[in-house]
Amino acid sequence: MPDSVEPRLAVRRLSELMRRVNSSTDTADVLEEIATGVVEVLGYGVAAIARLEGSMLVMTNVAGPDAVKQQILGRRTPADQILDEFRQADKWGILRFVPHGRMSDARRRAAWIPDLPQLEDADAWHPEDALYAPLYSATGELLGNMAVDLPPHGRIPGQAERELLEMFVVQAGLALSNAQQREQLTERLRLGDMMSQIARAGGAGGLEQILEVAAQSIAQGLRARQVWLRLYPESDPAPEYVSGYPYVMVPEDDILDLRMDLARSGTILTRPVEVTIYDSGSEELPDSWEALQSVLRGVRADRMMITRIHSGTRLIGYLAVAFSPSRQPISGAEQFVLREVTRELGNVVARARLLETEQRLVTELRELARYRSELMATISHELKTPLTAIIGHAEMLSDRYPDAASVHAITRNAQRLNQLVGNLLNYSRVHSRREALRQRVDLVELAQASRDLLEVRADTMGVHLTFTAPAGPVDTYGDPEELGTVIDNLVDNAVKYTMRGGRVDVSVGGDGDTLWVRVADTGLGISSFDIEHIFSPFHRSTNTDALSIPGTGLGLAISRRIATAQGGEIEVESEPGQGSVFTFRLPVQGPRPDE
Repeated sequence: MPDSVEPRLAVRRLSELMRRVNSSTDTADVLEEIATGVVEVLGYGVAAIARLEGSMLVMTNVAGPDAVKQQILGRRTPADQILDEFRQADKWGILRFVPHGRMSDARRRAAWIPDLPQLEDADAWHPEDALYAPLYSATGELLGNMAVDLPPHGRIPGQAERELLEMFVVQAGLALSNAQQREQLTERLRLGDMMSQIARAGGAGGLEQILEVAAQSIAQGLRARQVWLRLYPESDPAPEYVSGYPYVMVPEDDILDLRMDLARSGTILTRPVEVTIYDSGSEELPDSWEALQSVLRGVRADRMMITRIHSGTRLIGYLAVAFSPSRQPISGAEQFVLREVTRELGNVVARARLLETEQRLVTELRELARYRSELMATISHELKTPLTAIIGHAEMLSDRYPDAASVHAITRNAQRLNQLVGNLLNYSRVHSRREALRQRVDLVELAQASRDLLEVRADTMGVHLTFTAPAGPVDTYGDPEELGTVIDNLVDNAVKYTMRGGRVDVSVGGDGDTLWVRVADTGLGISSFDIEHIFSPFHRSTNTDALSIPGTGLGLAISRRIATAQGGEIEVESEPGQGSVFTFRLPVQGPRPDE
């Protein structure tokens, strides 16, 4: 440490710093030179510069002993804590001096305090004395703070020493102000490029491609850890679109409470809502904030900005952007751009959905024509020919062995299949609900018949088939043939897709206002994607093991149509590899023929 401050040396060093401040774009190097100059030229033992990042002052540059650097470099201090100290300080021009005794206990525990002897001299520097210099921009915005310790000769700086220190402080403030202006310009260019990419995404194709381009552009433009985009379906049959970058988002990732939170007020607000892992609640997202915190931890982020995507006043989706702990807090300009991004996405989505609706209508018309052709071809080639042969031979056997129960079973079930063919023909021609036969039907009898029909097949396949029912009848009103078809299809599918050694349990019962036939198996199970489509005509499972088992993809479609026509419904619960439970529900007694 120099014995005295040489003014000419200080002025020369300041001249060099001024040139560097005005010409260099490396702010970190300039600040390091300023801190070093305070130590080497002005004779302070320690000089430290902190930059404001959001609400925290982060120590970025330290000059002094290595042991001190290791202790305080990178330290994060709440800006409010330092500002409180400024209010307790003596004002020395642009400097703030906090004499020992005024420092709060919390600040004393967090601060670095040198190990110095406490002298009786009133001008001696006390270990708990603090000398700060807040660093402001030309507009008065706080950018950082400089702190110095261990002044020359261990004494409180005099007027001349303070003036020299102020010169170095001014250069540090200019360096941070220049850095801020460069960062703001870079930010405007970066965000402008992001907005251009999103606007161009409107011509990228369908909504799926638009969201993919937008998610990647937003992640790169905002330097985000993760971006999620979700568009809610316009109506129940409409598809839902999701996208994520860099991690892919799937529909199953949805947080149902988030949609309710976003739409609860009834007014679409475009201001981004912030959620952090440190929150203990959220006034705007009361039901979903805990789930959102879990999502943040899953991608190793500490905060998320959520903005509603809207069309007019209608909520159509949301944009969620997660940031890593090391990323600086989102700026006002970035929040503004987030609002503009969702506004632009709302416009792009509205245009794309209009085009998509037109394309979907054309596609659906084509698919309907294809379904009709395939249905008729399947009936003609796969059912009619073998059924004719089965019925003919069954009648011949019935004439020869009139008392044979097996022959009667063959005849009865062949006729049931023949009725099924008729239903299929009706299915391909009729789009509205048809009139159905209504008579008293015992569900126990129908389920028992299905069990008897498939018992031999189950034994052959090594599947244990059980049947449970009340002692008496379980009566409803409906078409016995059609109800039997539904139960047969459910039991047949359960046996078909259960591997050897598995189990199929058929049960009949009732609860409340409904009666039910339940078929539970330990088979392959059904994915959530396939569950959405299993009642569609010709749909086959995406499971490769299931695809290896022959089938037309018509059984469940016909069953659902019959169930609806009979005033009932079919419920399904399933997990891949865990088996499935199909429940065929019907109203108690049902509508009578004269109703």
